[in-house]
Amino acid sequence: MGIFVAAAIAVPGTAHAQMQRADVDNAIQQYLAAHPEALGPAIEKYLADHPEAVRTALMALIAKRNATAQTAPMPAASNAKQVISDNAKALYAAPLQTTLGAADGARTVVEFYDFNCGYCRKALGDTLALIADEPNVRIVLKELPILGPDSVEAAKVAIALQMHHPSAAESLEFHRRLLATQGRVDRAAALAVAADLGFNAGEIEKDAASAEVSEALQLNMRLASALGINGTPGYVVGDSVIPGAVGAAALKARIPTAP
Repeated sequence: MGIFVAAAIAVPGTAHAQMQRADVDNAIQQYLAAHPEALGPAIEKYLADHPEAVRTALMALIAKRNATAQTAPMPAASNAKQVISDNAKALYAAPLQTTLGAADGARTVVEFYDFNCGYCRKALGDTLALIADEPNVRIVLKELPILGPDSVEAAKVAIALQMHHPSAAESLEFHRRLLATQGRVDRAAALAVAADLGFNAGEIEKDAASAEVSEALQLNMRLASALGINGTPGYVVGDSVIPGAVGAAALKARIPTAP
């Protein structure tokens, strides 16, 4: 295993040093080709000695993904307007959507979110501010679980909950509690909150595995893709797509032009 020690030696950034690095890289490749069994135990030992490395790597990956999503280009304004118009029913009146605020509000804000998104957790305050300050605004929540299988399972539970006709207050409390969860939000966490709110967790779990819930989630995915929303949170206000956690003030500024 001395070859790995050699690879870890820092060398100056000169042309000669670059040649040394190339030689080391080549030697490592030759060693691993001849001893493929050596890499597995080395990785296992490192992870056993440094379990925090996995969490650090995952957090860095999530942060990079979210940062990329925040800066990703949105569709041209004219195109976004057309996409919103073409998909108005799916955006504003889907059968299993979560609706907060004024049920019959004249204006609507649509938010695409992921329960495990740190930006979405911060944006919860913006949602609460809109509910408190804008009594004529309806808020539609669209599950967009982009941060792994746990997010997908939690999103399915959230959609299944709507099959049991929660009140706006219950839907908001479910949403608020999950976004306040410490650590990863998964199916178990979502079912536990539903049970705490008085719903039958067994029935909701069964519904979460239904084709109807899968179709609703796929509809959200297709809508987000058509709108150019590839990160969370992402908003639709009026005829505009707004990426990122822009804050309550920025959302309120766009509401007067919303339908």
